[in-house]
Amino acid sequence: MSGASAQDMDRLLEAFYAAAFHLEWVRFRPHALELLCKATGASAAAWLTRASNDLPGEYAQWPEGSAIEQQVVHALSFGAGEHVRYLRDIPPGLGHEQQAVALSLAHRGTHLHSVLLLSLPPNVDPGAEYLLRAGGHLLQAGTLALSQFVRRDEWLHALGRASRGCSALIDRRGAVYVASQRFRELIGAQYGNPDFAELPFPLPAQTLEEEGGDFSLQGVHFRLNREGNLFLLHARRPHPLDGLSPREQEIARALGQGKTFKTVARDYDIAISTVANHASRIYKKLGLYRREDLVGLLRTAATSNRA
Repeated sequence: MSGASAQDMDRLLEAFYAAAFHLEWVRFRPHALELLCKATGASAAAWLTRASNDLPGEYAQWPEGSAIEQQVVHALSFGAGEHVRYLRDIPPGLGHEQQAVALSLAHRGTHLHSVLLLSLPPNVDPGAEYLLRAGGHLLQAGTLALSQFVRRDEWLHALGRASRGCSALIDRRGAVYVASQRFRELIGAQYGNPDFAELPFPLPAQTLEEEGGDFSLQGVHFRLNREGNLFLLHARRPHPLDGLSPREQEIARALGQGKTFKTVARDYDIAISTVANHASRIYKKLGLYRREDLVGLLRTAATSNRA
């Protein structure tokens, strides 16, 4: 690699990792493909990431609305030990005047695998060595973007928001794309192994059909939310307020912070008598009689979730 091209490569890698810090996983992927295309001279690119199973996985392409279809990238096959493949048959969506090159790469230190497909104009070839190095760092930056995605919960936990729990990004079969350390520790404590490539339990069929919701298993409370083609799974130990309605939980926390009925009524734009009725139901459901008991319950729960 010449001095000039080495400098170009360095700038490309710096751009990859800077984007991984500043952009969330979903936004990072098309942006990284744009950077790769501009560096290599490619007119279009696609990126498919899969976990330990053969589900389609997470897909991105650049430019937006490109005609490269996900199933085309999913169907690409590579020989044993083959990482770069120049395609003789041009896949649909690339245009017959183009040439196509595909990369098959593993994400180091994870259970993830990615395939990159680039559409190159005639007589433009950055070379296999360049593509492998650029593609390898693109994947590593992508792994970093994934880690940032779940690390937000670690930051909030450090700031005292323990009730938020911890999280993992998974597919519908439970294959793990990324999981925070606290998520692995919590699930590992319940199921015996924190180093899992797939969840050690099946996701409830009804929750998947509804593409999200709350459920509990073996003393752990979960919340599942759709995130692109994947799911964000939050996990935490049970909280005393779980049996309350969402509005009752809000008011219970407000009262636990020492706010008066009048202040809570103003904050939620409701009548003071409504706050009093909510408080009565909250105390009854929790088996409490005084506000001091509610404050103590919330403090004990927060301490338990920080453990």
